[in-house]
Amino acid sequence: MKLGELSASATHLLTSLAYLTSTRVFVEATGGAACKCRPSESCWPDSRAWSRLNITTNGALLKTVPPGIVCYPGPAYDKGACEELFKISKYHSWIAQSPFNVMQPGWNGDPCPPTNGTANGTCNSLLGDPVYVVNATDPSQVEAGVKFARKYNIRLIVKNTGHEFLGRSSGAHSLSIFTHNLQTVEFAERFRPQGCRRAQPHSAVTVGAGVQWKDLVPKADEQGKLVVSGGNPTVGCVGGFLQGGGHSPISNKYGLAVDQVLEFKLVTPSGKYITANECENSDYYWALRGGGGSTFGVVTSATLKTYPTQHITTAAQSFNLTSDDTDVFWDWMAYVHSEIPRLSEAGVMGYSYIFNDTSTQKLSWMALLTTVGGSTDEITQLLDPLYANATSEKYKDHIASGQSNVTFPSFATYFSAVFREDTTRGPTLLPSRLLDGRALTEDPVLLAATLKKMWGPFVGAYLGHLVGGPGVSQYKNVDMALNPAWRRTYNHLIVGSGFDTDATKDVALDYAKNVFEYNLRKLAPDSGQYLNEAAYNSEGWQQANWGENYPRLFTFKNKVDPDGVLYCWNCVGSEKWVVGENGSLCRASWA
Repeated sequence: MKLGELSASATHLLTSLAYLTSTRVFVEATGGAACKCRPSESCWPDSRAWSRLNITTNGALLKTVPPGIVCYPGPAYDKGACEELFKISKYHSWIAQSPFNVMQPGWNGDPCPPTNGTANGTCNSLLGDPVYVVNATDPSQVEAGVKFARKYNIRLIVKNTGHEFLGRSSGAHSLSIFTHNLQTVEFAERFRPQGCRRAQPHSAVTVGAGVQWKDLVPKADEQGKLVVSGGNPTVGCVGGFLQGGGHSPISNKYGLAVDQVLEFKLVTPSGKYITANECENSDYYWALRGGGGSTFGVVTSATLKTYPTQHITTAAQSFNLTSDDTDVFWDWMAYVHSEIPRLSEAGVMGYSYIFNDTSTQKLSWMALLTTVGGSTDEITQLLDPLYANATSEKYKDHIASGQSNVTFPSFATYFSAVFREDTTRGPTLLPSRLLDGRALTEDPVLLAATLKKMWGPFVGAYLGHLVGGPGVSQYKNVDMALNPAWRRTYNHLIVGSGFDTDATKDVALDYAKNVFEYNLRKLAPDSGQYLNEAAYNSEGWQQANWGENYPRLFTFKNKVDPDGVLYCWNCVGSEKWVVGENGSLCRASWA
């Protein structure tokens, strides 16, 4: 019996088993038309077709020329331009503005990297870069690009700022939709979603896909408002961050960024421009709120709730190991983490770091904790039990502590003071887990042992994101694609890892999956992970990223994009495709 002859329920069961039983279906790909077209093949559009697309998009079509080509021998070599590019290309602001570059180029082969001087070798391959880019400034250009990719069976990717860790903004032999120049910002005091006559109006801002938090946060402040932003100024407001969930430094108060979405405007995989909200195209509205970017359509704008601005009180906290007894430190860290649910329920949020202090060569904890609208006395009182325990007989000879407080008059002043533009690094691995109250409090011995066991090679730091709690759980009964584990989360914990050279890549990936991810899942077996900050080779990523929502997402993806117009790594439905060594993208033989 052929798959097409099975009942709908049986077909759903088979596809469900496929994603539940494997990290990725690494099976032999089918050939021929089941593969996306490549430039070397006769199916590739000729120059006249590309010229027509350029005309249709009013000259928005760009042919990819790697910026780093100025550093390589050949007619484009320019020593001065190369030296300048080497200085600026490490900054996320430059990457965001480039139609071609991404924050983690290692996942796409890092073609023609800028160097400090003349590079050895040649720059004659795009590797994982797109062949052409639609530099969109209007949704109609996005429509044209999607329809072209669909017509010619070309791999389609989407880049907003390129700020992501899993290679989802790049892809070989592809056409890219560059959304960073969709820059509209429009505030409304009483916004009501299109077609929702009975909906309660809310103060809101409609944001083009390319707007970044560094621009929106101060613009909202000028209106006396705050927005539930990310914690990095160069991240785009509307792209993969928002559609993947989007944790915020003020999530504990207001919820995740995705909880703020009132409406999306998008181009579907069929090339249709639509509005999605609770009243119109509600299935898209459901999927886009947590189902991930570059999967169900190309979002061109989103309307987000705004709130009256508030002052922010911070407590910069440190706990430093002063002895050589690392077991005591991990025991202390288990205690500190067990206090996170109590603090979170009282309105304390923020970020923590466990690292090896290079000045003392000893383990340390640092945290920047905040309250929205609270006072210095209130946050200090909430943290007092930690300092009292640090001076107890058990810890007083091992742990030194400190705290300093600052109150910022508005969220915008806090944001600009705390969050700064980052620079690129080598490929980053971010095995992570959403930790609930049970994982943090039930077994302190297991928690201490887990933190100790994972610490070692390939660990830069443990990154704690105290971004869950009451503000996030208040939306637990709202139906959306977001991983339900978020509603129980207090701490999104990342093991910061990575590698510098191809020689250490395989070992680092092995550690990420078989040491870091394995132990985090033993600690919190019934939870999940944040799909935008997870291990590249994550085991069972479907369940980990979306939990019980994945079957519905998988079915909806097959409904709205049966031809796989949109594909990205470890995104919904991506297990139906296999990426070959030459960058080819072909359907898995079972799909």
